[in-house]
Formats: sequence, structure tokens, C-alpha cells
Amino acid sequence: MPEIGNKTAKADIDLIDETFDISQSENYHLSVQTGQDRLSFCVFDTIVNKYVCLRNYPFSGDAIPECKLIFEHDDLLGLKYKSSRHLLISPRFTFVPDDLFDIDSRDLYLKFNHGTAKDSQTMQNRVKQANLYSVFSYPKELTDLLQKYQPEINLFSHTAPIIDSVIGTPHSSSAVVATYFYSGYLDIIIVKNSKLLFYNTFSIEAPEDSVYYHLVTSNLFDIDLKTTKLIFTGNSGQMPAEIAILKDYFESIVECEPSGTDTYSNCISEDYRRSYINLFNLYRCE
Repeated sequence: MPEIGNKTAKADIDLIDETFDISQSENYHLSVQTGQDRLSFCVFDTIVNKYVCLRNYPFSGDAIPECKLIFEHDDLLGLKYKSSRHLLISPRFTFVPDDLFDIDSRDLYLKFNHGTAKDSQTMQNRVKQANLYSVFSYPKELTDLLQKYQPEINLFSHTAPIIDSVIGTPHSSSAVVATYFYSGYLDIIIVKNSKLLFYNTFSIEAPEDSVYYHLVTSNLFDIDLKTTKLIFTGNSGQMPAEIAILKDYFESIVECEPSGTDTYSNCISEDYRRSYINLFNLYRCE
């Protein structure tokens, strides 16, 4: 196997399967995820349908300069892959039903909900499971960086993988509430009869904030939390305090499971698969 080295030596998670072969990268798929506080990526071997790499880089400063340093020095991000995708974790998104979506009106949709962001590009993904489009913005500096190293990369909002995961989760006809925890905010998703009823992002400053937002959103749909299951996930190795505090309100709290039948390297434990579920599910999004 050709030498693999972590040139930056700053990754706090660096898991690579023994079968990983740089010379075979054109048979691999690259998924990258960028948030406020970290950049993560995984590599999927499309021949054997197995995830063979997971790396995570925590940021020590502003996101864009940190991303530039990581892409410049990491030995895997610049390889030529069969395909590549990037997921941006950002609250700047809005949904438009299929029947109402007009690609020429993307900027108006986003501006109506979030105002105008300087030096950004408006994009969209179709979320097939929910019959809608997610309209979102990317900082142009970030898209330029991504396309420099991966010219054919496809760009996604963080909303698509988690919606697919929750709608695709086997459950009864009763409503299911799902929460994705991020640093400083959380997403709440409500699904009933495999139909998306609600999705929104909320800023949180204390664990108790999560109780408030779950109570408010459940009341909108007459959901009795004492008979409802909460599915949670997020970039954390353990249940975050924002979720743990909800245990007295929900019937049960379970972790979201990765979708699909793909396999994982033995070095990528089940905890990592759940914590980075959006990143791993990105490959299967349209």
C-alpha cells in the first residue's frame, strides 16, 4: 500500500482502513463536511461498498482560513476521486415545495427568509423523500476553494441527508421527532406517516433552550411528547446536555442510525458512524 501520511498532524480523528490505496482513489468517493467549528471528511470505496477513511479537523480560528490550511496540507483531499460532495452546515436555508420551485427565483426565496449575504452563492438541492427543494447559500470563497482541489465537486445543504435518514427510519404511524445537535444550535425535524411536517434551526445558549423549542414545535402539531420517540444525532461522542435534558419529556430517546446497507472499516466504530451520520449519508443523496 502506498504511504499515507497526515501532513497537517492536527486531525483529532484520523481513521484509515488497511485496504486504503492512494493509487486506487479513482474508485473512491470523497464526502466533505464543513461547519462552524470543524472540517470532516470520509472516503467510500465504491468497489466494495465500504467506508475506508474518516478524518476530522477542529478549527482554532475562522472557518475559511482554517479550511484553506487543511486542504493545502492534507494528503488525501487533493486526490482524484471518482466523485466528490461537500456538505455545508449552516442555518441559511429555506424550503420550497416541488410545484412552487423556480430556479430563477432562488435568490428571492433565500432573501425573504434570511436577507442578503455578502459574497455568497445561492444553490439548491432537491430532497426527493420530502418532495421539496432546499435552497441555501455558500460563501463564494469556500466554493472557490473546494473547486480548486475537487473541480467536479457537488455542493449540498446539511438538510438533505438528515431528512432522508429520518423519513427512511422504520417507525409507526405516530409522529417522530428528530434532533440534530450542532455547536450552538440544533435542528428539529418532525415526520408523520413518512411525511415531513416540520424542519427548522434554532440557536441555543443553554441546555434548557432545547426543551423550550421542542415543546413549542410539538404544540404546533398537537404531539404528545410522552408517547413520542425522539431520534437524536450530532457531532458528539456522547449524548449532549441539550438532548439529555429532554429525557423527562419524551417517551424514549434513541440515536439515529446510518441509512443504507454500506459497510464500514473496523476502525470506524459505531459511535463515529452515528456522530457523523450526515457525512456518511451524503454519498446516497441525489
